[in-house]
Amino acid sequence: MAEEIEEFVGEDFSDARLPRQHWIRRHYTGCTFRDADLSELRTEHVVFTDCDFTGADLSDGVHTVTAFRSCTFARTTLWHSQFRSSTLMGSTFEQCRMRPVDFDEVDFTLASLGRADLRGIDFTDCRLREANLVEADLRKADLRAVDLHGARTFGLRLEDADLRGAHVDASLWTSAKLTGAKIDLTQAVAMAAANGLVVEQ
Repeated sequence: MAEEIEEFVGEDFSDARLPRQHWIRRHYTGCTFRDADLSELRTEHVVFTDCDFTGADLSDGVHTVTAFRSCTFARTTLWHSQFRSSTLMGSTFEQCRMRPVDFDEVDFTLASLGRADLRGIDFTDCRLREANLVEADLRKADLRAVDLHGARTFGLRLEDADLRGAHVDASLWTSAKLTGAKIDLTQAVAMAAANGLVVEQ
């Protein structure tokens, strides 16, 4: 018999002190966690939909097969957290403290990370389709095999990042800052073509 799912709809957890909690199979919809202490939170098979984490402390957390769908993270502390096989689809990040953080097979489709400080973060095998990365800072980030199709990359900083095997649109090669970035041969040809060069053997 499947374990029953706990449902929370429209609950206000603002300023709550809930450190070192362990949540399993819960659904939170339209809930507010503004300025809440959720440090060292562990979640498994939890779904947050349209929840507000403005000012919340989510540091040192471990989130496994957890979904944060269309959630708001503003001035949220996320450093030293781990996200495994989870999704942050459609969520918005603004002035968050994120480094260091561990993302393992995380889906950022449609997420807004404009101007976010993501330097040195390992995004290997993550999905950033149609994400807003305008003026985000991913210097020295590991983006191997990352799906960046449809992402907005104007002013994106990718200096010294590892892009080998990443799936990108042609626009990235002209809109992002790429000095020192690592790319593979196929990408080198695409980059040359995007900049109007002709590659001949």
